[in-house]
Amino acid sequence: MEHSSQSVRDACTSPDALFSTPQDDLLRMIYCEFTHDIDRLKRAYSIRDEQSISRTRNSPSYILYQADYDEVNRTLVGFLSLRWIHLGQYENFVGSQPHDAQLTRESFKWIQEFYNEVIADSDALYALITSIIINDLGKDPQLASDYYEMTGTDIAYLNHDAILLKACQAGLIFSLEKLPPQYKDDLIRGMELGATFNFGQMAQAENVPACLSGLYLMKERPNCFQMRFMEQLLDIAGAAGHMDYTCAKKLIQPIFDSYRNVYDACQSIIAGTSNTRAGYDMILDRRSETLHAVGFRLVDIGNSEDRALMRLLCMGNVVTHDKASLFQKTWDSLEMSTRRVLVSSLNMDGRSGEPAVQPTYMPAFLSRIKDERSLTHALCYLARVMTLALAKPVDPPASVLVMERSLLGVMKTYVEPGEFDKDPAILDRIDVPEGVVAVTI
Repeated sequence: MEHSSQSVRDACTSPDALFSTPQDDLLRMIYCEFTHDIDRLKRAYSIRDEQSISRTRNSPSYILYQADYDEVNRTLVGFLSLRWIHLGQYENFVGSQPHDAQLTRESFKWIQEFYNEVIADSDALYALITSIIINDLGKDPQLASDYYEMTGTDIAYLNHDAILLKACQAGLIFSLEKLPPQYKDDLIRGMELGATFNFGQMAQAENVPACLSGLYLMKERPNCFQMRFMEQLLDIAGAAGHMDYTCAKKLIQPIFDSYRNVYDACQSIIAGTSNTRAGYDMILDRRSETLHAVGFRLVDIGNSEDRALMRLLCMGNVVTHDKASLFQKTWDSLEMSTRRVLVSSLNMDGRSGEPAVQPTYMPAFLSRIKDERSLTHALCYLARVMTLALAKPVDPPASVLVMERSLLGVMKTYVEPGEFDKDPAILDRIDVPEGVVAVTI
């Protein structure tokens, strides 16, 4: 089989042969098929964790470009994770995951069975691969510029999922044109859902119930939702690919459990057995049970103060008793005025006339914090972020359900370079990001 000259689409008719291709050859094959899209990822931004492994010349982007590009590596490790799933290579998949949090074989088997259920034919497999490759193209600033050049409309202020959707609708993502109409439509519908609803944001309680309203439209398109969920699992599997490209580093058991919870909650909303608030609270309840199992107190989601604390515990990716106790101690020591703001804002669902705030990238921030002083400053800053004052008039004001405030700039300017670690009080001296309308009626 001559892989260098065969297209990925043709190769999808024989997935066993496709995924058995030697890894470097397979990556080059993918690059030949999606050159324009993968090249865009060279410009995409990324958030780095604190720890990384030493670079070698074996990363996916180094194989293709003889240089390292974070988002190229993240995307292609997501694709390689699909390869490990198809071939049943559990050891490759878990690789260097921490032993005490490693994805179990039972969970890996669940993912395999879900994949086999979703991918019914070669067109579905090609659509999934396409979805993996294009998922983060909205992080390329040039894409918004290209859209502006084509339409005269500025979309650079939108989140990257919304930018990708706009670009796809304008015909700027050429890979979509290779798909059969049904699968192209399914991917775009999945992006429409993703523009307001992100699985990871729900798993971390970063978004609000109003963001889940798009799930009601999935009732008649179950395959579309299943494809989107599979792609999102692979996205988290590749999320640490810019630091460790040898395995699905981030898809550890606690994170998989949180995504399974999201899947169950979404299915209940789609089926009509839960409304968006009840589906959202399912995530909080299950995290409460998880923490209670490791010795933390049982948090009562029916209590507004406890519910606000549980959202913070989810945003901080808290799964241990010690970390939960740190959050509880810090929460108890906050000034009453700050805690009152957080209780009120973290319990908003997003309604007409009472919009909620979505603090994007706050989980990436909170998950790095290790001491009470830093967490105190972070929560005081969050209280300011969550205090909504529309910077720009919105017409009509009552149509806004969710305002997004992105902390990406704060992460890049103060957190990643270590300025916050040196002086947590620096947050007291910086402005909150401007709000952007995320969800309307």
